[in-house]
Amino acid sequence: MRFSSVGLLVFLWGFAAVALTSPPAEKKTIYWLFFELPGAVNLTAQNEPPGYIMEIYYLLKDKMPEYKHQVIEVPFHRSLQQMKRKKSVCSLMILKNPDRDRYMYFGTPYMAPMPAGVIAGKDNARVLKYVKNSKIEDIDKMLADKNLQFGSVADRFYGKKISDSLQKHASSRVLLRQGSLADRELRNLLKLGRIDIYFGYPFEAEGNPKAQFYFVGGNHELLEPRIGCEKTPFGEEVIAKTEEIRVKHKLDKEFSAIHERFYPKSMQEEFRRMSKGL
Repeated sequence: MRFSSVGLLVFLWGFAAVALTSPPAEKKTIYWLFFELPGAVNLTAQNEPPGYIMEIYYLLKDKMPEYKHQVIEVPFHRSLQQMKRKKSVCSLMILKNPDRDRYMYFGTPYMAPMPAGVIAGKDNARVLKYVKNSKIEDIDKMLADKNLQFGSVADRFYGKKISDSLQKHASSRVLLRQGSLADRELRNLLKLGRIDIYFGYPFEAEGNPKAQFYFVGGNHELLEPRIGCEKTPFGEEVIAKTEEIRVKHKLDKEFSAIHERFYPKSMQEEFRRMSKGL
């Protein structure tokens, strides 16, 4: 039995030596999908701040050192494709809806909700005739106007009311953009007068004194930004981790502070008030 004891000691010593010399487990990589969205995400524009969603991403990433993080710039419609292909991908930019629930996990909202609506030139009389009380009163009637040209990002979700109306009136007059600079292209087309309006969010009209954001009548839906990941065990793990660290490090308070630099609380309350009255 002494031989067995010595053998056991040799085995344990050898096991400990292997454990000490074994390389640490390689970190998993989260591929974060982003697309250009002026005001929220500025990936290519020089001399502009990174945008509030990018600032939130940097804060989140710093609290997750156990993962590698890589930013991937892709057009919006390809973000959805990558989620379906399950390539270890997550995003802070894909809004939750019933269709996306089929192939994505979503966390809880990480900042205050916002409306989608219409961005148009302030002096465009063809659009102004549809505006009443700071909103587009009848979006279906406006979309049926053959004298107007519209712009939209392909596959973007603007809330049920707007998305349903866009689908119902889909025509050659709705100019769809799919590239990674789709939102910036629509902004430029509006400036050039190539389109009369495009669909988007309030911050997209910021920085353009000739543009105006309008709410849409009947659109009571405020859209809640969430962290979303592919529907795999990896995606579920990342969502659970982000939810955990948001509570542990009180990140939502910091997220709100970042957001409020762009949207003061008074403006957020205005969004809620306008939404209820639309």
